[in-house]
Amino acid sequence: MHSVRQLLCFVVALLLLSAGSRSGIGQVTTEQRRELTKLRREVATVPALIRQKKLDEADELLNTAASTLQSIAADAGVELTDRSLQGVARLIERQREALDKQMNRGGNDDGVSFSKHVAPIIADACLRCHGENNPRANLRLDTFAGWKRGGRSGPLLAAGNARNSLLMARLTAPNANQRMPRNGDPLSNDQLRAITAWINQGAKFDGASDDTALADLAEAAEMEDDPTVVIPEPTGDETVSFTKDIAPFMANLCTGCHNNNRRSGGLSVVSFYDIMKGGDSGRVILPGNLEGSRLFRLVGGLENPRMPQGQARITRKNYEDLKQWFIEGNTYDGDDPKTPLREFVRTEAEMEAEKFANLSAEEFNKLRIDRTEDQFKRALPNDAFNTLQSEEFYLIGNVNAERLRQVDEWSQNHLGNLKKLFGGSEDQAWKGRLAIFVFKDRFGYDEFNLVVNRREAPREMTAHSVVTPTYEDAYIVLQDVGDEGGEEAPALRVNLIDHLTGAYLERDGAELPDWVLRGTGLALAAQALPGDPYLRTLPQVAQQNVLTLNNPQDVFADGTFSPATIGPVGLTLVDYMIDAGGSAKFARFMRLLQDGQDTAAAVRNVYNADLNALARGYVAALRD
Repeated sequence: MHSVRQLLCFVVALLLLSAGSRSGIGQVTTEQRRELTKLRREVATVPALIRQKKLDEADELLNTAASTLQSIAADAGVELTDRSLQGVARLIERQREALDKQMNRGGNDDGVSFSKHVAPIIADACLRCHGENNPRANLRLDTFAGWKRGGRSGPLLAAGNARNSLLMARLTAPNANQRMPRNGDPLSNDQLRAITAWINQGAKFDGASDDTALADLAEAAEMEDDPTVVIPEPTGDETVSFTKDIAPFMANLCTGCHNNNRRSGGLSVVSFYDIMKGGDSGRVILPGNLEGSRLFRLVGGLENPRMPQGQARITRKNYEDLKQWFIEGNTYDGDDPKTPLREFVRTEAEMEAEKFANLSAEEFNKLRIDRTEDQFKRALPNDAFNTLQSEEFYLIGNVNAERLRQVDEWSQNHLGNLKKLFGGSEDQAWKGRLAIFVFKDRFGYDEFNLVVNRREAPREMTAHSVVTPTYEDAYIVLQDVGDEGGEEAPALRVNLIDHLTGAYLERDGAELPDWVLRGTGLALAAQALPGDPYLRTLPQVAQQNVLTLNNPQDVFADGTFSPATIGPVGLTLVDYMIDAGGSAKFARFMRLLQDGQDTAAAVRNVYNADLNALARGYVAALRD
């Protein structure tokens, strides 16, 4: 046996020293490839022999495999570095390393690790109630020392018997009032299986000290690196991205069977690092070696059982991307190779956002023209239309060209005011021109609402704006109600200022309260058109609605007022805030809202007051 072991070492050493060298002039035959496949399957049984403590049998199998591999190479007239032999040779090497490690330490099998698999689950789910500070039922789970002590109900674990362990009884109690964690979601089936397996394997602690915090144990275990794991770095010439093209479908199709709690074949594909670490059969990816890599052989259908098993199958695009990724060297284009693949799965909204984020200004402007004209034609297929294009706007309507020029002039003047008040770059505000629809009558406005916006507009509504976070849509829709508004209806220019302001404030994807959007637009319209009869009536409408509230602070909550009254209330509230601190303070308040602060926090930061105090001051001003 000693001479055979020396032969194996010689084979492996020759392989490693000759990596990258050219193959011999011979060629592996079809029959020899069948022998290699059979040999691979035999070597893949070594992990099972190790688990069954049949170490001598595993040792003999590996020695025989090494001799067989050398015979195949000699008969084929190729070097051991030939691509068709590399996969099997490295598999033998990997299993030899695992066997030697087991033989040196007496054949113990780690199984489920407390530090890697159990500690992270408990640290996340249980330490809110059973941590260092005021542990419930006198049970501390933040260190393994606390696990050994148990709590008021007695010992926590029955090593080797999960069914009789108090921990599992609490985690799986059928009554929700008794089941732990009490104030959180129950553990998943995978998490429960991991803890059960750990207890049944003897509930062994594999950390450095019983007093080490669980969070530190989990972090240390996560940071353990295998020096043999290769992370190929991208060259910049790749046409397939691991994070965008490979990780998403692997996360959806493979992690059900190959996760940290259920490692089928000893393989986890939770992260790129896990994939490159391999499983019981050794490395599953040999960078750049398509047919020599077990992962591709199984997923690509070159070898059975084909993966993924069951109903799921990769698509043709998945297959082509996977194949090209191997050809390009299996590079990793993410930041941390231990990032879970699940984090690379993008929603439809995220993919849509990414598509539009990559458009140039020129492409956005073309998109805006094409989309705007399509929307108009869908709403009014039989109407002719005029268009006008300026630096920031694309106007379209069934009004005459002179009317469009008038609306464009108003729009440019007001946009300049908005940029001075709220700030803005010299670039186009909406990543392309903002579209402005102008319909000559109510019929056109109603048809646009029905066909494009899929809703029926109330009669008092004569304008609206839409700006999506991706900028796929960025437009204002106006019914040309004329230039002379009355006390009950706004003029066209009032509507334009109102909704152009809203479109500007929402241009960065911020979700602002309704009172802010409508109130700011109407307040600026009142400054630009101080004698407008419609705007002069709005404070009275606000007063009639606000003074009936039991809680003044409700003025800040969306849904308190109807669409018909939110404008008047917002106008008077914005006016009050501008009077209280000036336009600069209000602009700062607005920037905080756009940055994601809630209304209460923004009021505290800018006006040095709580929301209730500001609301009471506003109500008092309305009474006066």
